[in-house]
Amino acid sequence: MIPLTRIADKRGDKMIKSIYASELTSQYIWTDFIAHFRSSTTAASYASDLSEIMNYFEKDFVEIRNDNVQEYFQMMQNKITQKVINPQTVAKKFRELHSFAEYICENRKKYCIDDQYQDEFYPFLKVLEKQKKFAKSVPVEHIDRLLQAAEPDIQAYTIVVMLYRIGLSSTEIIQLKPEDFAIYENGMYAAIKGREELCYIPEDTARILERFFDQRKEVEYLFYNSRGNKLNLMYLSRLMKKLAKKAGIPEYSAESIRNTCGFTLYAYGATPKQVANQLGVTKMQIHRYRNEVYKDQIQQAANHLVKVKVMPPEI
Repeated sequence: MIPLTRIADKRGDKMIKSIYASELTSQYIWTDFIAHFRSSTTAASYASDLSEIMNYFEKDFVEIRNDNVQEYFQMMQNKITQKVINPQTVAKKFRELHSFAEYICENRKKYCIDDQYQDEFYPFLKVLEKQKKFAKSVPVEHIDRLLQAAEPDIQAYTIVVMLYRIGLSSTEIIQLKPEDFAIYENGMYAAIKGREELCYIPEDTARILERFFDQRKEVEYLFYNSRGNKLNLMYLSRLMKKLAKKAGIPEYSAESIRNTCGFTLYAYGATPKQVANQLGVTKMQIHRYRNEVYKDQIQQAANHLVKVKVMPPEI
C-alpha cells in the first residue's frame, strides 16, 4: 500500500499544488496520468483544476465523494448566474475532473483504491452538455430593449415573448394556430406540433397572449403577414434584424433569443428534464378545462423558479 502522507508538491506548473493532495495522488497517480500528455499547458490546466477542488473541500482527490461533487457543481452554477465564470469554463473543469477520476477507477488495483471510489463527475457532464447550447445567451438588458422596440406591434412583441419566455423555435412559432391553446385549472398550455407533451405558458406570457387574441384577425394561423397568411422563417429573421436596429443593439437570431430561455431556466436551478420539457385568449378560440388540472406540472415548476416577468406592451 502506498502511504497517504499529505504533502505540498512545488515542482512546476505541471504539478499539483495542494497541501491536501496525498503522496499517492500527487506523486504516483498524477505522474502516471500526465505521462502521455504532449502539452505542458494541458497538464498545467489539469493540475490547477485538481488543486482547486481539493483546496475547496480540504480533502485529497480520492476522498471526494458524490455529495461533495454535487455541492461543487451547484457552487459553479451560482458563479455562472453571477457571471463570475462562463459555462464553457465549468464544462472544461468537469471534463478534466472526470478524466482524472476515470483514470483512477480504471487503475484502482494498481493504486490500491477501494471499490467504493467512483467517478462522480461523469453524470454532470451530461447536464453541462445540455447547457452548452444555451451558453451564449442574449443579455437581459438587450432583451428589454428589444421588447421596447417591439411595443408598437403587438404581434412582434408576442413573438419575442414566445421566444424568450417559452423557448419555442421559429418553426414552432410559425406553425401555431389559435386552437392549439388550452386553459386548464392550473394555467394555460399549448399543443406544439412535434412535441408529445403540452407546453406550459407562464402567467405573464398568457396575459400578453390574451391581449394579442383580442386584437388579431380571424385567420388560420396565430401569427400572420399583411395578407393574413402564415409567416415564414425569413419573415422572422427580417423581424429580428429590424427590431435590433431600432433598439440599437447587436443583431440576434430568433434561435439565440430562444437559447436565452433555456439558459435562464438553468441559471435559476431548473433540472435538465424541466428545461427539456419547456424547450420540447378572452376573445379566444381556446378550450377551457376549468375542472381539470393538466397532469404534467414539471414545466410550470420550472418557470416558477425564474425571477423574470415580461409586462404587456404599453399600447
